[in-house]
Amino acid sequence: MLVLSSPSLRANDDAELEVKPPIVGSAPGVFYTGIGQFEVIVVNSDDARAIISAARSVWRDLSVSLSLPADGFNTPISVRLIPAAQWTAPSAFTVTVGAPGLVTVWVRWDAEVGMKVVRQALVHGLVLRQAVAWHGVTGRLTVPLWLVHAGAELSRMRARPALQDMFQMESAGFLPPTLTEILSRTREAGTSREHELAALWLLLQLQAESGEANRWQLWLRGILGGTDALDTLPRVYQGLWWDLPSMELWWQTSFYHQSRNRTLPVMRGDDSRAWLADRSRWLVGFQGRERVLSLGELAKLYREPWVHAELKQRVQQLHSILPVIHPFYANAALSLGRLYDAALNGKEEAATTALAQFKRDALDARELDDTVGAILDSAPR
Repeated sequence: MLVLSSPSLRANDDAELEVKPPIVGSAPGVFYTGIGQFEVIVVNSDDARAIISAARSVWRDLSVSLSLPADGFNTPISVRLIPAAQWTAPSAFTVTVGAPGLVTVWVRWDAEVGMKVVRQALVHGLVLRQAVAWHGVTGRLTVPLWLVHAGAELSRMRARPALQDMFQMESAGFLPPTLTEILSRTREAGTSREHELAALWLLLQLQAESGEANRWQLWLRGILGGTDALDTLPRVYQGLWWDLPSMELWWQTSFYHQSRNRTLPVMRGDDSRAWLADRSRWLVGFQGRERVLSLGELAKLYREPWVHAELKQRVQQLHSILPVIHPFYANAALSLGRLYDAALNGKEEAATTALAQFKRDALDARELDDTVGAILDSAPR
């Protein structure tokens, strides 16, 4: 039996072979997420619900990325939850593989093991099972740490799409690790949030660059079979880089692209607020100096050619932004549009009413955004 106790050990690493203690007490419950997918074995059936939900999510969310078989594997990945009192391994989970390719994920089950760790354990088992399906049980099988982190974060994000916002905001606070650091990192070197998120953005970018030649699948199959990731990457993705510095530059650019790419159907709250603030400011050159024009003056100056032209442009911009602006700021955008429309037609009274409404809507939006942000910041992750 081969033991892969951490998400970066190769099957021929010096890992201690151990026999897990049997689950004692009441008869364990056995649950399946699907034919040839995950088999969940638990002492307390009440514990199965969260694990089954996470396992289904992991399979579904990574089916394309890992080229999983549509009808499942010929043997499922077995997931066993072991009570903490019976657990002896130093890490929170251990993954083993034995003949004829049976992969088992052992997870210490107690209150301290969060679902994020469980999801990493599930991804680890899934990656190893795919490696066995492609290469058989050999001493070269490899489950890269970065791929486990990337798969777990991708599954979390697809299960809860709003997390993409949070992940991108987290990524804005640090510089990306180098490509070499990501691909060669082992569990012994420790992990960090920076490496977890960088792995996610790397996975997404490599898939985006795969092309019709399915370069991602070819490279993935190779590294799970034991080929060197850094050595084979430029050869499989040939044409993208001409040397190591250009490959690193590609990665740095890709990190910023993926961590800022807007794939959600609406703008972020802070982006919406910044856009409205910019579109509600008016500056004019007067006697060689810059003057701030208040929103209350617009209706009086609507006959000025530059004011009239700018008002028309801003009304059009507001119409185009309404479908994607964050819901918190939708009312403020509407009232600003009514203000500009009234000013464009010289209706001073209507413009004054709309300005008062815009101020109220903007204040309400800011308070709601700040309140929700504070709740999310204090929520467990």
